[in-house]
Amino acid sequence: MCRPLTITVLLLCLLGGCRDDLELSEPEQQSALQRSLQFATSQPHYLRPVNSGGIPAGLPDLKASTCGACHQEIYQEWRISTHARAYLDDPQFIAELNKPREGDSDVRWMCHNCHTPLREQQQQLVTGLHAGKLDRAVYEVNPSFDHELQKEAVTCAACHVRDGVVLGPFGNSDAPHATRKSEELLSPALCTACHQAQAHFEDLALACAFDTGAEFEKSPYAAEGFTCQQCHMPKQQRPLVGGGNPRPTRRHWFGGSMIAKQPVFEEEIAAIRPHYPEGLTLFWKDLPKELIAGSANKLRLVAYNEHAGHSLPTGDPERFILINASIKNAKGEVLSQVSERIGARWQWSPQPRKLSDNRLAPRERRIYQLSFTAPQKGALRLELEASKWRINDANLDYHQLRGKTVPGRVFFRSSQQLKLR
Repeated sequence: MCRPLTITVLLLCLLGGCRDDLELSEPEQQSALQRSLQFATSQPHYLRPVNSGGIPAGLPDLKASTCGACHQEIYQEWRISTHARAYLDDPQFIAELNKPREGDSDVRWMCHNCHTPLREQQQQLVTGLHAGKLDRAVYEVNPSFDHELQKEAVTCAACHVRDGVVLGPFGNSDAPHATRKSEELLSPALCTACHQAQAHFEDLALACAFDTGAEFEKSPYAAEGFTCQQCHMPKQQRPLVGGGNPRPTRRHWFGGSMIAKQPVFEEEIAAIRPHYPEGLTLFWKDLPKELIAGSANKLRLVAYNEHAGHSLPTGDPERFILINASIKNAKGEVLSQVSERIGARWQWSPQPRKLSDNRLAPRERRIYQLSFTAPQKGALRLELEASKWRINDANLDYHQLRGKTVPGRVFFRSSQQLKLR
């Protein structure tokens, strides 16, 4: 539902075309912004746009490209990151965003708060709910909306600008813009503003199932003082700006599953994968050097969440990992095999409901046993393959995303021989 002021502006646009000089008066702008801020305080953190406090003194705008004029290397890292590609460059998100709903039900504003989190990235301000319903938002014209900034998705200012000041780890007074040192930049709280969103909206048949923050909080890593940034933003000694002195900084790739959002991005993502160890480690436990021909055997395969401070997989509830292990004779015949899917299973209609969940907790080890009788001669071949997936085949087809997104990738493959005596 739109307020009268919004309706007037929209009618003018429809009748005479939208003009750049069609602006709200200063009191009208401030009134709309205040209503938006007041409404946001009544909502959980994941339904609130980020309030930057405005453009910092010394800067012309909040765009990442403006930051990149000086912070060139960091900008180039961010440019290919999951954050930069969380909106228009993410075909799966756009498909979910535009999924048809009954009547005039509209929940898209809820999704925008994480994928285009700045208030300046929201084309319309949400200032209330009609009849208290989340899918009946009261919209008003956003006087600070920046269309180009919106395209940048999770842009620099989403983390680095508050109260109209650029936040940094140093608070450098020599910067050409207003700065302030912030400890929060290196805390999990900054990340969980988006990566912790657990809610079931039964009347909307809708669920948010992002529990990464809570998973980390319960993990041994949190108890040991680790933070999200230590893994997802590796340290790098370098100048913060061109021509500056080297200092401790962090990479801004924000690596996770390292599945490219689109096929065209694969080469860029492949180049940075070596900077991020895979969360899951696979190995054969107590594997003998050789086996006795004709003997009965049991080999054990271990799946170990060695490097992730959260469940594997995490984030989007549709993500899963596939493990395939097989033992073959010299002819290539399978003597024993294991195929395992690790992930949650959900029912989405008529109501979202988690059906099962066998994800690996941080540092959890899971053992799979392969039983077989060794052949009388030849050698054995032990083969392993593991892959990670962001979407299954059924949903890939439902959203018509084949060829538009990368559904998954193989991240581990091994083949080794085991001799007989």
